[in-house]
Amino acid sequence: MIGLNVGSGQRPFPSTPELKWVNIDSQARWNPDVVCDGANLVGSQGFTFTDNSVDYVVLIQVLEHFGCGEGEGLIKEAYRVLKPGGSLILSVPDLRALCTEWLHGKKLDTQLFVTCLYGAYMGDEADRHKWAFTSESLLAFLKAGPWKSVTIGRCPDISGSSIPHDWWILEAECIK
Repeated sequence: MIGLNVGSGQRPFPSTPELKWVNIDSQARWNPDVVCDGANLVGSQGFTFTDNSVDYVVLIQVLEHFGCGEGEGLIKEAYRVLKPGGSLILSVPDLRALCTEWLHGKKLDTQLFVTCLYGAYMGDEADRHKWAFTSESLLAFLKAGPWKSVTIGRCPDISGSSIPHDWWILEAECIK
């Protein structure tokens, strides 16, 4: 089995006997296996993922780095490379949960709230968040695609992955 950890950044996934992970990022500084833009899975070395060739595409805290409508290419590309029955697993900051807790003075201070909202800038514009989602807007965005099913809720754990599950994170699984 093959999984793509797109936008791996500081969270590369190690391969296991059950699953070969390919870590992909647009920034070479994170030493991914493949350097490329997630919306066009063609690497700088000419490596291309073919149609229906992978079991998982994982986007952990990635989709919010694309502006309004810009993430559509990334989702279409994930659909293209997934095998029938394959899973797109993704997570994004939950705008409603973050705002609610911040406004009520719970769970996070202003610095953490702003970092979750705008991204943790580390010297590259790709670090900034350009969009935000609620469960309703994420579901509407994903259901616009040809997925067999779309589920908002805790994603399954996958061999070798380190997918964070926290109160401020929206998770989704789309099955091709």
